[in-house]
Amino acid sequence: MAEDRKIVEVTVTNDVGEQVPVGIMNAKQALSLPEEMEVTVSHPDRETGTNDELMGRDELRTLTEAWIAPVRIRFPAPIGEDAEDRSEEARAAVRNVLEEIVASANEAGWATREITDALIEVVRSLTDANQADPDPADDPLGRDPIREQIGRGEQYD
Repeated sequence: MAEDRKIVEVTVTNDVGEQVPVGIMNAKQALSLPEEMEVTVSHPDRETGTNDELMGRDELRTLTEAWIAPVRIRFPAPIGEDAEDRSEEARAAVRNVLEEIVASANEAGWATREITDALIEVVRSLTDANQADPDPADDPLGRDPIREQIGRGEQYD
């Protein structure tokens, strides 16, 4: 399982013991439902809608917990003042963090090539997102995503 965004179909058992469909959500959302609810979900690695392999909350947690637990990595603050020094510091810090990530992935059973390929793909995606919107925190509140998509070939045209 690659991430907490794996989609599952969720049902709960009502007071008379009937399974009641709740909806489709990601694994993290399903696990965040109140503990007093008896939750049953479709298997997160199977195609939604064609899946009759069901499991409870504990089995879902076992399958997904490693993917949704936040990873804590401390990144050092820059010391240098000029751009060249800061760039060199950034590369050294990134290398240390990436070596730690690769070692952790190797311990978990991932091949170095698999992880480095994934890192490259994610870095490209982050770079593209940053180029599209360098500072999303500065975006105005109350954006209208439907109106923004008009004229861009999206479903709302």
